[in-house]
Amino acid sequence: MQSVMATLGPSSLFAGVDPGDRWLIVGTPSGDTARMATDEGLPVVLITAGSDELILGRRIDQHLLAAPYLTWSWKMSPHPGAYHPVRIAVGFADTSRPLDPKDVTLRDLPDGVRVLELVWNQRALRRGSLDMPNGDRPARYTVRGGAESLGKRWQEGVDLISLHDRAWPGLSTSHTRIVFVAARTVPGDWRNTGMSVPAALVSDLRLMR
Repeated sequence: MQSVMATLGPSSLFAGVDPGDRWLIVGTPSGDTARMATDEGLPVVLITAGSDELILGRRIDQHLLAAPYLTWSWKMSPHPGAYHPVRIAVGFADTSRPLDPKDVTLRDLPDGVRVLELVWNQRALRRGSLDMPNGDRPARYTVRGGAESLGKRWQEGVDLISLHDRAWPGLSTSHTRIVFVAARTVPGDWRNTGMSVPAALVSDLRLMR
């Protein structure tokens, strides 16, 4: 795990920040699931779906109102099913530092953390749609989609306050804090899908005012 983190470094997955010891890892990353790569001459992180969940990101303790915009770049491979298994995840909470800083690797996220997933959909017309959170399922916002957009590098940007208000209506953002930003893979059995294991090139995750 530590060698993987040293290889990834802070500069490709995150822009303008140095995570230092503030990595958040759920699962066990390896060279098969997350590694440095170069795409169009730019450093990126290649994230490949597997049989286990992986959350690889940065712990943050930032008021949502102070950093309401998230930008990043990604390039997606073909995938089975409606949603690409590699997506961006943002964690929200109403208390400061709900994630124990001593636990770099977690088995599960703690109670009280609300998760918004920013996903790629198989259908381009689903862009802008939001699946509401339900039980253990996070809120899921379709940023982009469609077969014609696969294999191309896209620069994305979302308004987190607007999406939080849509996903959790009636819940004030006055005390909401961003507690992590991460890349996440949803587990699956990709052996008999008739295509290569789904993967994504991700870089330059950045919170902005």
